[in-house]
Amino acid sequence: MYKVVAQGGMAELQNLAAYEGAIDEGSRGKLELDLRLPVPDWTVAELEGQLVNARVAEAKVTQSGSRLGISFRKGFPWLAVIAAIVLGLVVIAILIIGWTLFKEVIPEPLKFPVALGLIIIAGIVAVGYARRRT
Repeated sequence: MYKVVAQGGMAELQNLAAYEGAIDEGSRGKLELDLRLPVPDWTVAELEGQLVNARVAEAKVTQSGSRLGISFRKGFPWLAVIAAIVLGLVVIAILIIGWTLFKEVIPEPLKFPVALGLIIIAGIVAVGYARRRT
């Protein structure tokens, strides 16, 4: 599950590194680019190749329509590297309308009393259902 950290337009993409502290070391992040048009598959492959060559941890680029997703694991100030690579690919840079930066959020497990309460409620419902059937 991901949570929005920041959003912006093309002009603010060069300042992406300012949000580096919002993503915990070792956690996953995702940058989604909203483009005017979808880009060719070779461009997606080129972007991913450049991110991998720059050693961006777990870099993966996906495309869905005119939305381009860049997933990564934070281990170095990757946001400046990612922004520089994206802006360096003119084919992508001229198509950017906006972007959204996400950070991975791991939901807390149910606390024992809550889980126990749910089990008790489910048991009561099951017993009530069984009695009505007889």
